Amino acid sequence: MFKKSIFLFFLLSFVYCKAFAVNWIDLTTPLGRSVAIDKDSIVESDNYYFYNIKYKNSHNTYYTVVTVQSGVIHPFSARIRFYSLDEYISLNGDYDNIALNKTKNLEAVTYNSVVGTCYREVKNIMRGSVIPSITLK
Repeated sequence: MFKKSIFLFFLLSFVYCKAFAVNWIDLTTPLGRSVAIDKDSIVESDNYYFYNIKYKNSHNTYYTVVTVQSGVIHPFSARIRFYSLDEYISLNGDYDNIALNKTKNLEAVTYNSVVGTCYREVKNIMRGSVIPSITLK
């Protein structure tokens, strides 16, 4: 009876628990800093790319996930949302709200920066694969 109960518990846990896995693309900036892009988060809308990046915070050893908004034509960008890695995973990437904090206040991106490295990779991904655009309200 005990074995049946344990089996039933694991079976129900498997059926009712949704797993979320992030498809991180690992990158290194020209200055050697590690960063990753959540490939599944990349969307294009209203002449902007929206995507989530993960990097280790320089003030401590924790990872930070940031939603970045970048121009499609130019490398001007803005950081529009911050998450802890645990929060990001618990929200399953929060893809539905990726453009929630869209802004017109973008800043120039330097070539060696974390965002500059990610921007170049996003442009390459968007040129080479079909990722659906979304229409924001």
